[in-house]
Amino acid sequence: MQKQLFRQYDIRGKIGTEIAIDDFYYLAHAVIAFLKKQGDCHAIVLGMDGRIHSQAIFQQIAAAAKIAGVDLYFLGICSTPITTFSDYQLPVQASLMITASHNPSDYNGLKISYKKMAIEGGKLQQIYDLFSEKVVVQGDVSGQFFDYSHMVDQYIDHLIIQFSHLKEFKHKTIIDCGNGTAGPILEKLIAKMGWSHVELLFSEVDGNYPNHTADPTDIKNLKILLEQLQERTDYFGIALDGDCDRVSVITGRQGLLSADKLLTIFALDMQAKVVVADIKSSSVIAFSQAEIILAATGCAHIKASMEENAALLAGELSGHFFFKDRHIGYDDGMYAMLRFFEILMIKNIKCDDLIATLPETFTTKDIRIPCADSSKFVIVDEIKAQLLKENVYKMTTIDGVRFEKNDSWGLIRAANTQPMLSICCQASSPEQLQDMKKILITLLQPYVELQLLQQYIV
Repeated sequence: MQKQLFRQYDIRGKIGTEIAIDDFYYLAHAVIAFLKKQGDCHAIVLGMDGRIHSQAIFQQIAAAAKIAGVDLYFLGICSTPITTFSDYQLPVQASLMITASHNPSDYNGLKISYKKMAIEGGKLQQIYDLFSEKVVVQGDVSGQFFDYSHMVDQYIDHLIIQFSHLKEFKHKTIIDCGNGTAGPILEKLIAKMGWSHVELLFSEVDGNYPNHTADPTDIKNLKILLEQLQERTDYFGIALDGDCDRVSVITGRQGLLSADKLLTIFALDMQAKVVVADIKSSSVIAFSQAEIILAATGCAHIKASMEENAALLAGELSGHFFFKDRHIGYDDGMYAMLRFFEILMIKNIKCDDLIATLPETFTTKDIRIPCADSSKFVIVDEIKAQLLKENVYKMTTIDGVRFEKNDSWGLIRAANTQPMLSICCQASSPEQLQDMKKILITLLQPYVELQLLQQYIV
């Protein structure tokens, strides 16, 4: 397992080529050794998504925990938000989630939290060092194993108590589960809510993701959902990612709603005074009249900025939303979906009509261009240095480089969870947007083939 797989927010890579299943035994020991250095760690809650290798990875982690003398509360197949929810409910010090989120089916990995805080950045590099040494923690007694799969039902009941008024929700909805972990959870939620008008698409958990990659922010993955919505115009759509911490809204008429516009809808509903948005977000959020704080992409950065600025709402362009209003503040796609349902029901408004109240923007999506992990940060640093030398643009460098001029901006950053460059831009007109795309191509052309750039930046 190479060092670059210990990414900014988690550990993930391709199973069989970049990570062996057996690696997770020593990885679990490295995690436990690191956590014990931080303080007490005698009990961990563990969840996993539905990928085909998750069960085998669980067995490696369970074997390591037993030898290390750490009790394991196992949730089975569940969402990442359920693992986080369980972390707050159970007598544990840490949580682990076996998942690669929205990545293709051949990926898997591990998200780590200690005392309700995500283990990220330099701390993951410390875990890598322990993994490289093949550290094995030997406990005084064997760790015990507890089956806590019932936490899924407890999480569902918790949502129903919070949103009992949504039993009156009547809007016709199709939810694309993407063959991720959402399906079984939503089946129970829908039954308990009595929603005969809410339908599920691809609800069977299948780690091969036979219908599409479980990334709800890419319209290519929502082609079948969009076709159904265009045929059934009285419905709107929701899409969730593989581990349910991200959500998107889509309609047959408006298409895929960008996450910054959905964040704007939440901000307007809450009458939020301060909203934290990641560096990729457009200026549409200013329509909410809230103070907008831009933060580096990533849950840790977003949460830190929320705390620093006393914000009750935050969001990322990737579809993560964070509420500290009637919620603890972690990202939960299903919770955000219910907040959206609530807005539609209280306003008694159709989804299309609600979206139409927002201003038009000329913005690209978050464009991902393949780039080796070993090169992506170097490329961004060199482009940043070039722009600083030219001194033409107003620049923000909290995460990559965002450069602005004449009501337009472009962003080039290294994706933290994939071997990709993350590119996007915004302008005040379609013509200016095309000009900004040309600037992005010019900046990247020394590092990326022109044909590839023209394929992605269109």
